[in-house]
Amino acid sequence: MMIAGTLVASLFLLALPAQALAGGIVVDTDPPSNPEPPPAPTAKRSAIIDLVRTELNRDVRERRGDNVPRYHFGRGSIAPYSIGDQWCVAFGTWSWSKAGFTGYLGASLLRRSYGGRNVAIQVRDLTRWAKRTGHWTLRATPGDLVAYGEGHIGVVVKADRTGRAVRSIEGNKADGVRWVVIEMSEVSGYISPSVITGTQRVARSSPLADVD
Repeated sequence: MMIAGTLVASLFLLALPAQALAGGIVVDTDPPSNPEPPPAPTAKRSAIIDLVRTELNRDVRERRGDNVPRYHFGRGSIAPYSIGDQWCVAFGTWSWSKAGFTGYLGASLLRRSYGGRNVAIQVRDLTRWAKRTGHWTLRATPGDLVAYGEGHIGVVVKADRTGRAVRSIEGNKADGVRWVVIEMSEVSGYISPSVITGTQRVARSSPLADVD
């Protein structure tokens, strides 16, 4: 009788769901059929912020307003994102590339190479690429590029929900690298260094951006 009882108990335990055996903790060993790509690593986004803060602290500015940014407090060396032209996009995408995000380099009309450095150069081209490839969003995340005004781009450092503004560090602002606060009403959208998935993804016909 004892053997029969043990056998019945064993069969009963085998029939229990896994979460019951684990004390109510559900352990899902089967991956979802269509998993979403993981979000961009936080460390890489943090690297973007560190890079632009470093450039801000170096007080990078143009010499005689000639669109060739130099390190004002350094030895006069040309900044690595200098393209000899309007350089707000070059500054932002340089920080992406330096932090390890290079996917945007796949668009042939998006970039130019300056001394071996690949950077995007036009707000219009970068925006079109972002909308076409799923990098365009209405939710600001540090490390994104914020597009606003009459064609300018900066690197998002913080989305201030209470103040309804985006705080960014930008190149080619007042002929240098500057800290800027952008009102929500001026923002047209955000460009992510990684592909946007789920509810954050926005169709190319979407309205003006909001700040998360």
